[in-house]
Amino acid sequence: MVTLYCTLVIYMFPATYQRSYEVRYYETNFMLEATPVTILGYLEETATYHSQTVGNTIKRLQDLGRGWVVYRYHLQMERYPCWQERITVTTWVERFQRCFAYRNFYIYDAGANLVGRAASVWIFLDIAARKPLRIPPEIMAPYGIHPEAAVPEGFSDLVEPEELETVGEFTVGAADLDINRHANNKRYIHWLLEGVPLEVHRCAFANELEVIYKKDARYGDHIVNQCRELEGGDGARHYLHRLICPEKELVLTLARTSWQKRKDP
Repeated sequence: MVTLYCTLVIYMFPATYQRSYEVRYYETNFMLEATPVTILGYLEETATYHSQTVGNTIKRLQDLGRGWVVYRYHLQMERYPCWQERITVTTWVERFQRCFAYRNFYIYDAGANLVGRAASVWIFLDIAARKPLRIPPEIMAPYGIHPEAAVPEGFSDLVEPEELETVGEFTVGAADLDINRHANNKRYIHWLLEGVPLEVHRCAFANELEVIYKKDARYGDHIVNQCRELEGGDGARHYLHRLICPEKELVLTLARTSWQKRKDP
């Protein structure tokens, strides 16, 4: 009976991984809260450590000429943790499909209250050729599968808008690059959030962010940030975002954000 019980537990929960963080001062905004970029950094760090733990290390993948790049995020936050607050991120792979890995996250505060959740899609790549590859069994197997969706509604269709206002311009520098030599996915989020007016940042927080990464930005690329506020009606503020590289005629990123009014202290 003991053996059967243990086998059932391993089958039901084979693949979750946890890591804890303390919010640092330099990771906060002017409200002393962790930013969306900080949260996505915690998610990326937890996913990377999960891979390290199961043997799919950065070095192993580099030696194979392979790597993971994020394709989509859907982040939902009840609130953002504050300076010196401790949180725990739990992650798991929901499923694999050809070249895609569907990875999910829960974010808990020190009292084990769920304060955030996220769904993500990652692509397995031949790094040199920049070509998606079917994920081989020896890469998939160590993760196991935990078939639970952190964001039940999944991913919505992010349709490219016809008209958006230019709200900023950037140039990709050395500090923006990741290990694959293109702009880090978190830098895209930093750029597009700059399109939201400061007064919205003051009175509201980004309770939902959905993004799709369509093309890479490289060192020296000129990035144009475009944004438009959508009609609401639910008391929140909603925006469509797009990052483009005009010189290369590329749409780099499409995103949608929702901003919930802060509660009065």
